[in-house]
Amino acid sequence: MISYAFDLPRRLTTMSLGFVSARFVATATLLWLLVYGWLGYRLFIFGLQDGWLGNLLLAVVTILLGVGVVLGWRRVGWQWVLGWRQGRKWRALSLAAMYRLEPSEFEDYVAYRIFARQGYKVLNTPDTKDGGIDVLVTDEYGRQAVVQCKRYKGTVGSATVRELYGTMIHTGADRAYLATTAEISNDARTWAEGKPIILLDGERLEQLSRATPGSRQI
Repeated sequence: MISYAFDLPRRLTTMSLGFVSARFVATATLLWLLVYGWLGYRLFIFGLQDGWLGNLLLAVVTILLGVGVVLGWRRVGWQWVLGWRQGRKWRALSLAAMYRLEPSEFEDYVAYRIFARQGYKVLNTPDTKDGGIDVLVTDEYGRQAVVQCKRYKGTVGSATVRELYGTMIHTGADRAYLATTAEISNDARTWAEGKPIILLDGERLEQLSRATPGSRQI
């Protein structure tokens, strides 16, 4: 039986395919407008008789692009609604309140209050056999990231960051996030410099929890 950890690359791919970029749909919309405008120009200049085959092909392309654009914006809108609804499950918490959460609750809080409210597509992984990953996220550009949540007091050292970096490489993700209520040691911050790793301590989590939805600060 394939473990969850070794199944993560497939899950990341599935997330990417299920996430529709608003920028991609906007580009498709612009293309549709150009094709539609060109068709209108040809009909105005040449009428229905001249170049009828070209007009027919442009009409078919216009219809197909139009359907795709409508479905794309519908998908994007649904993603925004889901992110908004999931984010409303949690109110902004102080660091002291985060300490009182159960580990699984803290993962939900990070997934939905922090990432989903900023427009990320999120997948909270099972509590067991997660391969060191608590949350999987995909941004609007299709870039994928792994998130590890540490809800405890004390200090996170470089060993934890190294382990997270290895997990990121193994899964093929573009970046990694460490979200923790603990302090992050200087050694850990130094080791993470120049690498696609974002470290979020308790103070930063408090700030992000009060950020405007969709403001994309991480």
